[in-house]
Amino acid sequence: MTLSAPRTPQPRAGQPGRPGSPAGTRLRAIDTLLADRGQLFRALFLSSPVPQALVDLDGRLLVVNDALCAMSGRTVDDVVGRHVDLLAHPDEAPVRDGGTGAVPGLDPWLRQEGERRLRRADGSELWVQQSHDVVHRSTGEPQFVVLSLVDVTDRRRAEEDLVRRAFTDPLTGLPNRRALTDRLNHALALSRRRGLQVGLVHLDLDRFHAVNDTLGTDAGDQLLSQVADRLRWSTRVEDTAVRLGADEFLILAEDVEDLDGLRALADRLLAVLDDPFQLGGREIVLSASVGLTMGSDVAPDDLLRQAHNALTRAKRDGSRARIEVHDGGLTDDEVDLLQLETDLRRALDGDELRLFYQPIVSLADETLLGYEALIRWQHPTRGLLPPGAFLDAAENNRLTSRLGAWVLRQACTDAAGWPAGLRVHVNVSARHLAEPGFSDLVAAALDESGLPPERLELEITESTALFAAEATLTAVSEVTERGVTLALDDFGTGYSAITALHRLPIHTVKIDRSFVADVVTQPSTAALVHGLLQLGRGMGLQVIAEGIEDLDQAEWLRRHGCAMAQGYAFGRPAPLPSRHGALAAEALVGQAAEEAAAVLEAVTGELEAVTGDVPAVPAGADGIDLFPLEDTLPPPSRRMFLKVVDDDPPAGEGRGRRS
Repeated sequence: MTLSAPRTPQPRAGQPGRPGSPAGTRLRAIDTLLADRGQLFRALFLSSPVPQALVDLDGRLLVVNDALCAMSGRTVDDVVGRHVDLLAHPDEAPVRDGGTGAVPGLDPWLRQEGERRLRRADGSELWVQQSHDVVHRSTGEPQFVVLSLVDVTDRRRAEEDLVRRAFTDPLTGLPNRRALTDRLNHALALSRRRGLQVGLVHLDLDRFHAVNDTLGTDAGDQLLSQVADRLRWSTRVEDTAVRLGADEFLILAEDVEDLDGLRALADRLLAVLDDPFQLGGREIVLSASVGLTMGSDVAPDDLLRQAHNALTRAKRDGSRARIEVHDGGLTDDEVDLLQLETDLRRALDGDELRLFYQPIVSLADETLLGYEALIRWQHPTRGLLPPGAFLDAAENNRLTSRLGAWVLRQACTDAAGWPAGLRVHVNVSARHLAEPGFSDLVAAALDESGLPPERLELEITESTALFAAEATLTAVSEVTERGVTLALDDFGTGYSAITALHRLPIHTVKIDRSFVADVVTQPSTAALVHGLLQLGRGMGLQVIAEGIEDLDQAEWLRRHGCAMAQGYAFGRPAPLPSRHGALAAEALVGQAAEEAAAVLEAVTGELEAVTGDVPAVPAGADGIDLFPLEDTLPPPSRRMFLKVVDDDPPAGEGRGRRS
């Protein structure tokens, strides 16, 4: 809708509202808008049940109706003359001047359309559907904006409640089986990418039916709720407690180190359940049988089946509080993994590990900005192995930190020999980052290599940032104080991407390759990536898109504001010369240049000797007259040209001739 209004009349003497004051500005705005419409507009605007405001093009509130004041919990004097972002929620990303608006010079806040989150004067939040209409002068020049904010908080809450009910057990408030399917798929995907393990602890309450039969179902429900509460507060932040149904619960444990760690978790849970439960003045003592399993490269249903089979064995002979672990016998793959673990220890002590580097470039002109260091293992019998082939073995052998230390030192040493503008990115595991002495390791790697701290960027995963322990926060603070920067890898793949940005001083976010792959062909993915790019820029972060495989993807990302990129389109991971290798290569080049100069000098001298025996060409003659046909002149003497070039003496005069 486009409205027109005549130019604003000046207030007459004696009228309330001095020029320049909020009240005066409000009166002039009303006079302008009511000049031709009078009481009709007053009824439609000021008395409208829809919260509305009259705003100038710079975003200053000029007139507000009672509905907007009631919705925001503020008075007219609180808002008139203030910028409209007074209503914004502080957790929302700042609005940038990049919206698509038909009116030039319109404040970016006013260009936003659709649902957004606001904050009332008392600090509570609400959701509104925002829209606007531009009011033009009679000359067609834009003058004001009528801003409409429809409260949709109840609808949003109803939708969120429906989602919550679909994925939550109504009795205990824990996630249900449907939520487990989603979270288990996500956890396994991350475990394969990081080389970690996912553990399942399947619990079944012993003799629960006796409680139901004796005390009734209400008491049984109370007991289940108390059990759920104990499981909820006795698990780690990254673990998920799930109610499967009846008296069965399951704990999904991420980033499990080994079977001993999973068994320790099960023992802790059983100890928590040992304390008596209070039901209607009675004390009830419970126990639970437990089935354990763990894995990463396995289907979710298979992992759940393994945990259930282990639980069945734990309850088979009527025992209580028993823990059984899924074994299933060692498969060929498990035997192979055991051998690989043994070989990896030897690889760390030998010279079998390699670093490959993948370039990171500027999308604007493909200028090289740096490299990401990626570990490889040159196995003596299996050939070159990618990290996915041996990180499980490293995790099982507790070698992750040793691998990380080797990568960090080698990457810093290699990067110190590169041109001064290039940076090196090094992946760091959550366990390594939290270990004592990590900041000292980084300092030592920088000092030994001579690499400036600002040329090193450490890459961590989203879960590392989200669930960072105190030791992790301390280590990050120490390394960033030296000038080392931090990057958030696989950005957008987790449930709490934005929250992770506030946990640590993130400098760079890397958009995961799973999004980039479909950015050209899938509109929904394109919208998501566009949102991630806007979020990164809005928070002042560097943004790198990973996994770019063709120029169409690169062009789309460039047009939508992505500054940096990494992927096969710009270069596959490959070994680069280290400082030692570069110096050795430079020495070889220098030696080759000296030998070439000596050969050239010898050839030049020989050619001069040859041309000295050739008679001068008579004037007007060409090259065919150089040697007369009648052979009156003897041909020039034949010289052993090869003997001059060859630096080996003839046989019998020294070392043998080279082949």
